[in-house]
Parts: sequence; structure tokens; C-alpha cells
Amino acid sequence: MTDVVLVTPPDRLYTNEYSILLIHPSLVVKEQLQNMLLGAEKTVHVYLYELHDENHEAEWLIDIFQQVDTVIVDVDNCSYEVRDIVGYFISRDKTYWLTNSTDSFYNKISKNQIFTLDFLSSKIGDNLEKE
Repeated sequence: MTDVVLVTPPDRLYTNEYSILLIHPSLVVKEQLQNMLLGAEKTVHVYLYELHDENHEAEWLIDIFQQVDTVIVDVDNCSYEVRDIVGYFISRDKTYWLTNSTDSFYNKISKNQIFTLDFLSSKIGDNLEKE
């Protein structure tokens, strides 16, 4: 059985387990990840950042970003505070991003735009049988 550990601000874990940071994920992204983790073959730590306004934990977000293996940013759902640093996140190879915008400058910064989380299968060892 797979262990999935959910971590939210201000908590931190210092381990070598595979880790994912979700930044302002939509309900669809959360459901996709949940379904994918059902078939994971290894322990996964999921850091979830969905804070807005007065609860903004910028230091935590930047520290965790540096620590994790994979980052998924749902640009359309990002708070105003996070949008100020989204370009920095997207410029890194470990960051995958989603948006409904067709004329985004992020395409110039990164080729890691995604529409589903299927790319995670190889990273977490998805062993679900495909129909």
C-alpha cells in the first residue's frame, strides 16, 4: 500500500521521499492527483499551497519550492500574491503548469505546459491497469 502524506503551511518534512508541490490547484487537478496516487508504487509527500491574502506564506512557498521534486502550478487559480512569482517558478525545469489562456507569455519561458497529470505516472510508479 502506498503512503501519501499531505503537508500544508507552515509544516515541513525533511525526508528523501518523492515530493510534489501543488500551487493553487483546481478541484479537477486535485482529483486527478488523488486518482493517480491510488496506483503509486512509492511514498509520496504532497505539499499543498492554496492560501490567499492575509494568510500568504511566501517564505514557506519559496522554501518548499526549492525542496520538492515536482511542482504543479494552476496559473488560473493563483492568488494575486503568488502571481508575482509564478514566472520564477515556471522558469524551472521541475515546474509543470496549467492555464486556459491561449496567449500566455509563459510559453516563452517554459515548454512544461500540461493539460493533465499523466506525466506523473512515470515519476510515482503508477501501476494502474489502463483500459
